[in-house]
Parts: sequence; C-alpha cells; structure tokens
Amino acid sequence: MELLCTVYPVGDLETAAAHYLNLGFRDVARPDHDTILLAADESPYVDVMLERHPVEAHLGSGPVFRIEDVEGMHASQPDLNWVGQPVDIPTGKYAIFRDPDGNPIRVVDFTADSGRFASLFRPRH
Repeated sequence: MELLCTVYPVGDLETAAAHYLNLGFRDVARPDHDTILLAADESPYVDVMLERHPVEAHLGSGPVFRIEDVEGMHASQPDLNWVGQPVDIPTGKYAIFRDPDGNPIRVVDFTADSGRFASLFRPRH
C-alpha cells in the first residue's frame, strides 16, 4: 500500500475549497463535479481530496492508499470489514473497508488511468 492523500468529506464543496485555498493550498484537479484535489504550498502533488458524497460523509475522513488491484484485494481478503463492493472511478477501481476501530481505509488502483491522475500524486517509494 502506498499512501496517496487524505480524503475529507464535505457538504459544500466550493465553501470547503475556498477554506483550503485561503490556507495556502492549491486546486490541482477536479476529476468530477464532486471532487477537488488540493496540493499544499508549492508542492505539485495532491495532499488533500475534498469529496462531496453521502457515503463518504457517513464514513468520515481518512487515508487513501494506492494498491495494484482493488478487485483482487477485495476477493482475496473477504474477512476485511468492506463497505460495499469496489466501484469504478476515473483511475480504475475504488473500495473502502474499516479497520478494527471502525476508521475508513480507502484503496484505489490506477488500472484505467491514462496517467492524467496518477502523476498528480507524490511518489512515495
């Protein structure tokens, strides 16, 4: 697993974005009408993802990790406390499970990404 960023569920996307922009973050991408990717300071890489979505709001804030194959992990680790099935997103697949204390752990793969989004995240190797 490779840490990509932290997701913050928000009710009002534009108000939340204005708050982070006022703190010095930069708007680096808007993959869809419910998501804004922000970078801190002068970094070219995403640190924060603001997400307007009822499931995300219910789950709360937490990390997003990049893995090789979301569906494969979902199938090979059925005992994890999965929150639904993997879903399609612009980069590939996305799924959420809870840790033993109920915290959301989000996993994403870039199996369908043209490189447009993957390049926005800091390489951590």
